[in-house]
Amino acid sequence: MRRRTRARELALQALYQVEIQGEEVLKDALLFCEQRAEDEDVSQYAVQLVEGAYRNKIQIDEKIASVAEHWELRRMATIDRCILSLSAYELLYREDIPPKVSINEAIELAKKYSTAYSGTFVNGILDKIYNLFARKNRSAEVIEFPLGSSGEADMHVHTICSDGTLTPEEAVEEAVKMGLKAIAITDHDCVDAIKVARELGKARGVHIIPGIELSGYLHPNEIHILGLFINVEDLHLLSKLEEMKRDRVERVSAMAEKLARLQVHVSAQEVLNLAGNSPPGRMHVAEVLWKRGYCAGIQEAFNKYLGDEGPAYVPKKTITVPQAIELILEAGGVPVYTHPGLNSRDDLIPYLVEWGIQAIEVYYPTHTPGQVEKYLQIAKKYKLAISGGSDFHGQRKPGIPLGKTRIPMSMVMALRERRQKRGVAVNS
Repeated sequence: MRRRTRARELALQALYQVEIQGEEVLKDALLFCEQRAEDEDVSQYAVQLVEGAYRNKIQIDEKIASVAEHWELRRMATIDRCILSLSAYELLYREDIPPKVSINEAIELAKKYSTAYSGTFVNGILDKIYNLFARKNRSAEVIEFPLGSSGEADMHVHTICSDGTLTPEEAVEEAVKMGLKAIAITDHDCVDAIKVARELGKARGVHIIPGIELSGYLHPNEIHILGLFINVEDLHLLSKLEEMKRDRVERVSAMAEKLARLQVHVSAQEVLNLAGNSPPGRMHVAEVLWKRGYCAGIQEAFNKYLGDEGPAYVPKKTITVPQAIELILEAGGVPVYTHPGLNSRDDLIPYLVEWGIQAIEVYYPTHTPGQVEKYLQIAKKYKLAISGGSDFHGQRKPGIPLGKTRIPMSMVMALRERRQKRGVAVNS
């Protein structure tokens, strides 16, 4: 069960007790959430829901009553009233939660804990609350296009905000130069580039699709998952990214220690200085190795030292693959299994599908025609959407220009539909 789904169940049980017994049991209800939660994330969100719904009870009840035709609050089933309170709190006060996620989760709670008709009842009330009171405040979720079916897109682009060499503005201008209609900015563990790129992209006629690339650990190495169409203001996502950045700093130090044992002397601080405010990673270590003369180029640094089988490789273990997929889903995005041909772990695909993967990166610069055909068939078998992109890094991958690998806008629209089918509001 996903963390926030579990948190909502705990919060519902706690709020039900408060509704039945009164304010005097509120502290006990919050303690119940903390004690029953499997981890801190679940505990924290469950407590936030209960406190938020209770603190704003008067305003929330007024709005429920105003849209509940022919239904007085006191006549509603207590469990339905509690479900409405929790979900209305999310809709009205939590802009980091996609509204349709809140509504769909409420419907599932009603089906599980109330009557056969409660799901329909809850859906109707919450839809009205969202449309009357919350929609105008949901600017973060508005995507300023219809995409249209003409043109092409590169769905895998990195900027200087992670380990690319172009600024967000330069990436947009390069997309214009290459004749692209859209690009997905998918920096590693970072969404800093997206706001400024969107502003310029709107002026220059390039759609900027908000994305991210996460690395989930799965023994013995890591698997990369792209998140497309994410909500870059999701608070849980932003909090997790801060944790990942701290992990990356520690990882650089560990790689520097391994390199030293190989008589390759690289200062961790030198790598961090090169990364600047960006999350430091292997690409930065590779560039330092190249500049210090240990390798003829960045690719050689990976081949000799930093690749998944290299002697200085240190995996990132902040999150597992299922957790990476869940994080993207909770941020309203579409999780994509990226560059599967590089991983050579096709046996994992059924598990990725089970964990919630929605698409596969079929088109990639190093994929052979045979691999492309294989992954097209896999996409068809598991009913996955198709993505593709250059994995552009600028001068750190000099042989791969932006737009080297691209997909038609029809595929981009199909990817976005996966987001809509999961219940995320997209205004076109």
